[in-house]
Amino acid sequence: MVKLQLTDLNKGSVFIGDKLNIKTQFKFEEDTDILWSGIRLITNPPCLKEVQVSKEEIFSKGHFEAGEYIREKSILIKTNVVPTIKNRNLNYYLKLILRQPNPLNPEDDLVINKSHDIEIKAKESGFQAKIPKPISFSISGLNILLSKDVFKPGETIKINFSSEELRELEVRLLQDANVVCHCEAYGQTCSKVDELPPAIAGDVRTTNFEKDFLLLKVPEIAEPSYNYIYSPSEKEQFGFRYGAYTQWSLLFIGKKKPEYGIEPVRFEVPISIASTPLVEEKVGVDLFTGETSGVSSLFDGISSKFQKTYKVISIDSDIDKYKLRIKNISKEDLHGVAVKILGLQEGLFETSPSLTGFNIWKKGEEKEIVYEIKQDISALILIIEDNTQQSIRIQSPVSTTSFF
Repeated sequence: MVKLQLTDLNKGSVFIGDKLNIKTQFKFEEDTDILWSGIRLITNPPCLKEVQVSKEEIFSKGHFEAGEYIREKSILIKTNVVPTIKNRNLNYYLKLILRQPNPLNPEDDLVINKSHDIEIKAKESGFQAKIPKPISFSISGLNILLSKDVFKPGETIKINFSSEELRELEVRLLQDANVVCHCEAYGQTCSKVDELPPAIAGDVRTTNFEKDFLLLKVPEIAEPSYNYIYSPSEKEQFGFRYGAYTQWSLLFIGKKKPEYGIEPVRFEVPISIASTPLVEEKVGVDLFTGETSGVSSLFDGISSKFQKTYKVISIDSDIDKYKLRIKNISKEDLHGVAVKILGLQEGLFETSPSLTGFNIWKKGEEKEIVYEIKQDISALILIIEDNTQQSIRIQSPVSTTSFF
């Protein structure tokens, strides 16, 4: 039996551009073979097709001793991801997945998963970035002047006007909002989204043209303007995109005096609603410096660190396998150790990895690990991790019998 536990270290939310940190726990009650395990960040847009936004592998194919294995991972929330929009049903969740061989049907893997909801938040700096501009125009005998085109929720819009041809003027605050979902590969079953008419969020009218302005209040709960569109980078999701938008406008409706005709004046002017920027603590790390989530390169020079914890006693080989004997030379027992071995061809191409998990690796104990491969390789790469999140990588030419 396998038990999974998924803990979100960001306490349920993460900002776009930041890293989502996750802790996973695997409890194998008996020795277990697995095919793959990892974390996926998933959303279900309204087109009824699950979309994988990001993926992080935890374990590749391998064999694990009974015991507990703890791993911490992080997922970078890219800047093109659509934030959570609850009133549009755009939500996200993490899914911890473990695939195992099915002894009854090899064509159908056994899948165990654990899910956890995550809210993705936008860093609300758009109001400061957008510079308000005045609006002034004349059309069909109506003159309109607004001091700016960007407003906050709860703010009152002052509309200056004048006209000699109208007998009545009405101004409506309109919100046009909907979700976006297109999937070329799935046709109408995926891309159909019902058209929604603009909603009237406020209305004011007058027949008194001696008064030269109108006041129209933006609702306190007005949703800020936005237009989010996300397109997955995976080739298998080519042509798919989803998102949501909210657009605001002022609709002017003027009724003319009889001597000027019966056709009403009717036109829209786009405006923006922007929320007050959040006051956030500055992060001391540049999110765009290319920093990784603590995983070093395969070729990092860390042999000294390796020697303090592990020592390769011997590497024996025959036609299609390598036998490695590795010793724990540290001063303590190591728990939840996973040893990943893969080959390197021509110094560039990696072969399929083999993973072996040890519940407890006692100090001074030697372990034998077998890597079966029929391809010609020039080097072996070892990646060793344990429950303390210590990750050690080392590479050695296979022509030698020692890493040193």
